[in-house]
Amino acid sequence: TLYPYQSTGFNWLKHITGDNCGCILGDEMGLGKTLQVITLFQSRLSQKQAPYLVVAPVSLLENWNREIRKFAPEIKVLVHHGSERTGRYKDFLAYDVVVTSYSAAVNDNSILRMIEWDLLVLDEAQNIKNPAANRTNAVKSIPHRASIAVTGTPFENHITDIWSLLDFSMPGCLGTRREFEAMYSDDLLGAEKIEPILSALMIRRRVADVAKDLPERIVIPQALVMNDYEALKYEEYRQQLLDEYDSKNITL
Repeated sequence: TLYPYQSTGFNWLKHITGDNCGCILGDEMGLGKTLQVITLFQSRLSQKQAPYLVVAPVSLLENWNREIRKFAPEIKVLVHHGSERTGRYKDFLAYDVVVTSYSAAVNDNSILRMIEWDLLVLDEAQNIKNPAANRTNAVKSIPHRASIAVTGTPFENHITDIWSLLDFSMPGCLGTRREFEAMYSDDLLGAEKIEPILSALMIRRRVADVAKDLPERIVIPQALVMNDYEALKYEEYRQQLLDEYDSKNITL
């Protein structure tokens, strides 16, 4: 069961990708971006013509695998990573979702390009903010009908971050990189100028924006038992503080 803001996000993703267009899901960390995408997978399952491809950092591959199996067990998922990964593109066709890493997207690019994927999802999509990086060019070369850039930190440093992510989500909507840089300055004025285009192609909610949709936070203090080494280091640190300050005025 989705929270109201997640349901809004899912319906927005469904609307955008329904026209084989792309977008940026830029919700703040912890708001369930993965779950919204999995819900989209589930909704498109009966109409899909090819598997969905998720490209993510290595540290998140198992998270995608676990979340899909937990929330949508009817979806068949394959983690394409490691020394024993397949070298045959036809093996992907037996699955609904293939989850792979950015490094594999570069190293196995020729295999991944043999399929026109129904959806191409980039998790932690700020990994392609550098338009000249190998991983950026590799993922952009993979054929797909619709695309979603998922990132909790969409744009941090330069306005070319925006161009690179939108060039993945909606190729050509901002022209070439040279045309973009000539039209939009790398400052606040340039950001304000591009905002009307960006806001139509990105949904971003902060925790403060959706707090009313979330249940009350439950804080449960949990005592931790230190091992012998940790207890020894803690006692050394405690004694150091007692020696440094007036022991009569502090409690440790």
